[in-house]
Amino acid sequence: MASPQTTQSVLAQLEQARQIVLKTPHVYHQIVPGVLGVVGPASHLDLRRWGAAFLAETFASPVLPTEQKQSMSLLVLDTLKGWLSRQEERGEEEDGQVVKSVVQCAASIYPYVFRHTVHHVQDETSWAKMAGIKSAILRRMDSAGAGVRICCVKFVARVVQTQTPGVIAVSDPRRPEQNEISLALVPREHPVMPPSNLEAEASGLLDRLLGVLQENLTDALLVTATLNALATLVQKRASVSNKILTTILNFNPLKLAGGRMTGRDRVAVRSMARTTISFLLSVLKRNPQHQLAGRLQQRTEQLRYSLNEAFTEGRDGKRKEPDEPTDGLDDAKRRRVEPPPVQSQQQAQPTYPPLSPGPVTVAQLFTLSRDPSASSIHAAIIPEHFVAQLIPPLLQSIDPQKFEAALNAVRARFLDLARNQPPPSALDAARTATGQDDDDDYDPSAAFPGQAQVLDRLDRLAPEGSGDDVEDAVGLLDLPPPPPLSEAETREYCEVAEMRLFGTLKELDDQRAKASGKKASSEGEKGFNRLLAIGGQDREGWVSLITRLATRSPFMLGEESEEDSTARLKSENGGGGEDALALKKRASKSDRYLADRIRAALKDYITTDFRRRIDVGIAWLSEEWYADRLALQSQKAPTTRPTNNYLPNYTPHSLALLTALLPYLDTKDGRFLIRLLSEIPALSAEHIALVTKLAEDPERVGIAVQALMYLVMVRPPIRNVCLDALEGLWRQGGDAKVGAGKVLARWRPEVLKEGTGDAEGGKVEG
Repeated sequence: MASPQTTQSVLAQLEQARQIVLKTPHVYHQIVPGVLGVVGPASHLDLRRWGAAFLAETFASPVLPTEQKQSMSLLVLDTLKGWLSRQEERGEEEDGQVVKSVVQCAASIYPYVFRHTVHHVQDETSWAKMAGIKSAILRRMDSAGAGVRICCVKFVARVVQTQTPGVIAVSDPRRPEQNEISLALVPREHPVMPPSNLEAEASGLLDRLLGVLQENLTDALLVTATLNALATLVQKRASVSNKILTTILNFNPLKLAGGRMTGRDRVAVRSMARTTISFLLSVLKRNPQHQLAGRLQQRTEQLRYSLNEAFTEGRDGKRKEPDEPTDGLDDAKRRRVEPPPVQSQQQAQPTYPPLSPGPVTVAQLFTLSRDPSASSIHAAIIPEHFVAQLIPPLLQSIDPQKFEAALNAVRARFLDLARNQPPPSALDAARTATGQDDDDDYDPSAAFPGQAQVLDRLDRLAPEGSGDDVEDAVGLLDLPPPPPLSEAETREYCEVAEMRLFGTLKELDDQRAKASGKKASSEGEKGFNRLLAIGGQDREGWVSLITRLATRSPFMLGEESEEDSTARLKSENGGGGEDALALKKRASKSDRYLADRIRAALKDYITTDFRRRIDVGIAWLSEEWYADRLALQSQKAPTTRPTNNYLPNYTPHSLALLTALLPYLDTKDGRFLIRLLSEIPALSAEHIALVTKLAEDPERVGIAVQALMYLVMVRPPIRNVCLDALEGLWRQGGDAKVGAGKVLARWRPEVLKEGTGDAEGGKVEG
């Protein structure tokens, strides 16, 4: 056994390591293995306490990435199991602090070991160790101390949550880490963890938790811990929420309130009742339309009333009345107290402070309270549902006379402001400067402060009568041009503009997702009206604005020759042609940079959720095609036009978008591919080649053949290219041969006859 001095020095070093990982969480995976070798099951009690608390803190840390928790959870299984089995292996008494920390750590790592076993079927050892830890914890749930039992309740709730089916948010099997860890991740034929056994175990453990409430135990700590654990299950597992809510509705936390209660009983009853009320209110707040909302509200009011009645003075615990009068007088000799004098109606009228001199705001006009803290509250921070609940009782409690007096006070203030409105003195000053004075009795000494300086400045600009209006007297205002932006500033402003554009688009997408029913469909189906909605604030108008910024901002930037641009800019800028041309090139470069950033962001935006945003991709590519066609028509030299229907912007960006979308298409996404290929303005052999590559995947042969067949039927300009692709698929054989043969039988039957002849010839030759 180590000496106390050695143990203290080791603890000091371990504490230094803990401070390091708290400041730099990314080194946890380097520190934890070293700590496990020092705080093992055979180490000193102080080291075991520190190590158990450190592991519980590590796996509960919100800053530690999930990937590191997943990998480190397998390393600590042996240590946790050794701490829990010291009594069986060594015959030593357990330490409550160590067991509490072990149970908390086990509750944190259980989902990670569960997910590891789901995806690594061959690793049966890790799941066997976790099962042993689970059994040791469940044995202590009914016999351990209060602190350990509370931690066991948390562990059992985590097991039930993990072994109950949850919602699969991401259906893509390539991103399993995005889904919540639940029974839904386990395949039906899993050899190590059969789903039926796991679900049955979770149901039994849930009944064990609910048994604490069904038996109406008087242990307030255990009941409160159970309610807090069940709140998470109700929120995240809808399949068991009704069962939990029904049990809690039948739970009576006021069982001890019937007779004489000690101080401890009073605290226990208050704690259990208030926790139950908070539990029910939280369920109602998260889901006001719950099917049990009526019963939950009724039970909440019932518990409040019963709790108030149980602790109201006047029953068994009521104080006795004093034997002597509290004021020293008998009832027959009490002094007569005169009622306060009733104020007249004029005296009862409240008085309101006058407005401050000078300009006032609308808030100051309607503020009648003298309390400065009342005007500092911004009404917009109060939630709408609270306002809707507060307004009706407030309006009913207002005194009509006081309300009328307040309205009269605001009306009087408004009339005073309108009556004391200052005359337009600036206009009079301008008329005096131009010699057009309509007032013969004008007194310069009564002008506003500073008017003499204004008149003197205007008089010095030109002699009196030299002009007919103010513009001749003042002259033309010529501001210097702003300084040119540097390349770094230009890039920074372009990045900010892109971020704000797509930030607004995301907000509009969220608003559209919240809409439902007929309203949402009518707002989205505008057709060609979206082209006129650029100035609007709806999603269609914003999409049109973004796509045109991407396609039109660099439009017609290179159509002039450098000599023509230099000569024109010299004449416009008085000989400064070189500087002006440099500014134009810099502006063109910044426009192209902004357009390229918007295009890249558009591609990422569409790819992220292409099923809902395919219309944005079609609108973007249509704008690209239109802008390229305009650019080709405006070119002076026809020899510079690209050949083979290649458009400088449309072709590469359409190919890039199609290339980015193809990996995410599954067997049910054929209609999205067909819509994209049928609605974009132009197709080339490169597009068809990308579609043909889909047939290399046996599961997606069908959607590739369907897309090519649709293009053959509805897009004659690209029909021969599609038929060549289908012929190539037919000649290659494989899964695509049957579908391609059906199309070729109608459009190129000679290919099938040629293939049949070759086959027959081969047979004869053989």
